Amino acid sequence: MSEHVSDRHRAVIAAVCETLLPGTSQGPDRVERLIASLSDPGDRGRLLLVLTALDSPLVNLALSGRYASFVDMPPAVRETVLRGWAFSRLPQRRAAFQALKRLAHVAYYCWPTEDTSHPVWRAAGYPGPLPPPTAAIEPLATLAVDRDAVLDCDVVVVGSGAGGGVAAAVLAQAGRSVVVLEKGGNPGSRDMTQIEGDMLGSLYLDGGLVMTQSGSLPILAGSCLGGGTVINYTTSFPLPERVRAEWDARSGLSLFSSPRFAQSLARVCARLNVGTRWSTPGVRDALLERGCRALGWHVDLIPRNVTDCREGLECGYCGYGCRHGAKNSTARTYLADAARAGARLVVRCDVERVIHEGGRATGVIGSVRAPDGALRRLTIHARAVVVATGSLHTPALLLRSGLENPNIGRNLHLHPATAIGGFFAERIEPWGGALQTRYSDQFADQDGGYGTKFETAPVHFALPASGFGWEGARQHREDIGRLAHLSIVGVLLRDRDAGRVTVSREGRPRVHYELSRGDAAHVRRGLLGAAQVLAAAGAGEIFTLQTPPARARPGERGWLDRFAHDADARGYRRCRMSYISFHQMGSAGLGRDPARSVAGETGQAHELRGLYIADASTFPTSSGVNPMITIMAIADHVARGIAEAW
Repeated sequence: MSEHVSDRHRAVIAAVCETLLPGTSQGPDRVERLIASLSDPGDRGRLLLVLTALDSPLVNLALSGRYASFVDMPPAVRETVLRGWAFSRLPQRRAAFQALKRLAHVAYYCWPTEDTSHPVWRAAGYPGPLPPPTAAIEPLATLAVDRDAVLDCDVVVVGSGAGGGVAAAVLAQAGRSVVVLEKGGNPGSRDMTQIEGDMLGSLYLDGGLVMTQSGSLPILAGSCLGGGTVINYTTSFPLPERVRAEWDARSGLSLFSSPRFAQSLARVCARLNVGTRWSTPGVRDALLERGCRALGWHVDLIPRNVTDCREGLECGYCGYGCRHGAKNSTARTYLADAARAGARLVVRCDVERVIHEGGRATGVIGSVRAPDGALRRLTIHARAVVVATGSLHTPALLLRSGLENPNIGRNLHLHPATAIGGFFAERIEPWGGALQTRYSDQFADQDGGYGTKFETAPVHFALPASGFGWEGARQHREDIGRLAHLSIVGVLLRDRDAGRVTVSREGRPRVHYELSRGDAAHVRRGLLGAAQVLAAAGAGEIFTLQTPPARARPGERGWLDRFAHDADARGYRRCRMSYISFHQMGSAGLGRDPARSVAGETGQAHELRGLYIADASTFPTSSGVNPMITIMAIADHVARGIAEAW
């Protein structure tokens, strides 16, 4: 079938939006644009197939008992049909519904409908985008590529985030000639508009629309100069000692428990100014702490990589970039160091493959989107190549480059995250306060170091639009309309069982991942604990992110048992519950044995000399903590090894 949206598809999109968002006219055009923006033709094709199915009277007769196009059904019947998809026994139908719901709700709630406001925002007291700061922060200078070009250097670094930014600085400061290639753009503070839809499109990988192949798990990753360090929540945990020992045992290396790695961790934390000076809790974190202390459970401060952070309202928007420069992203630290040492930075560059001759990497070939919109060919000749494009794109680049190690793409971990929501009588305004300042490891070790961590996160409209469960349009609108009274306890899983990254015929990464039964059991225990935390903090109503949500009113007799029963009845896997991945790890792991890993202790690929890997894809397992500091320490270790052995 065609990959383009037809007039019939447009009619179905409009009918779906009218059904999910009755009484509104905003959204269908933007849904169409979001579908068109999907980078993978397979993703577009699957969505259009769903629209075609809804348009077919025969398909609707077979699936819903109604011989009519979805467009021609009365509104109440349409909602019944969508409910049949949402609650279906078939995971494919549930995934299709979730995709349509996510697109329609994000399209409606995440852009202003007039100037800089929105009727639902006003009703909730949500301020929307804040006035821009008086002092703008200019982006780093980058190398313009307005024609096909060839560059020579000592080291080309592919990726500019936690891994690539650190590697570039270490090597440039060691006197090497460095070129850094970044897939995304180069935002300054003026570009950080705080309009959620726009920021997802400009700062996040593929506009924040990356999904696993089954549609069960959205994946968020940074895609701009500075990568994930520009949009992450500043949480700066070092890799725990227990996990370091586990990684050495699993990989057969002696790296992670070594003094050398400890020194890399310390250097990174010092450069990022990691500490707890700016960890004043906002209301969300204060409630997490209050609930944990009332239960006698673990709670502690989160170290953060910030300097002179404005911890109030503005900080809650920093998932869309820090406009005041308080967040010590690589764009503010390591990339700036690299540029001062002579590194050249190139943005909007898609690297197609690594060039290699005689078993040695000699550069890369890619294309750059020039200012006039044209694609320009860019060839980099280098004595070493450092790949740091993240756990989805690093294995894809290696496979496109002809590497044949069967471990490439295997052992992918995603730290699936979900939450329990709680409504409070008082206003919470969950979009404000510092990004994350408190955590609990009460359920982090349920089985051999695997379990769930509690953290909060700022909640604007994108997360509930995408992640709230659904039982009907009216209830969803009521839930999201109470956003000002919401607080959440996020449940972050350290996943034991892994997925895989493969590539499409066009060479694009495709993510295959499903939550295992064992990992789902850990999520279940964490969710019940999170419910208890919110109840102890004073929530009057709590709910899961399942479809339909399980709900309870704490204080009623037997509420927790009933809540657990209802959540169990809905299930925790395969599009029964909303998850999201903020952390992607594994897929090109370090290890001593080439039969079980992709690169050795120095980060050099087993099968290609001069090719180094320096990002989260090197992790032997999931880290169990927010991975930024670990990624940076690995990159510091890899880059120093390259410099020392030059």
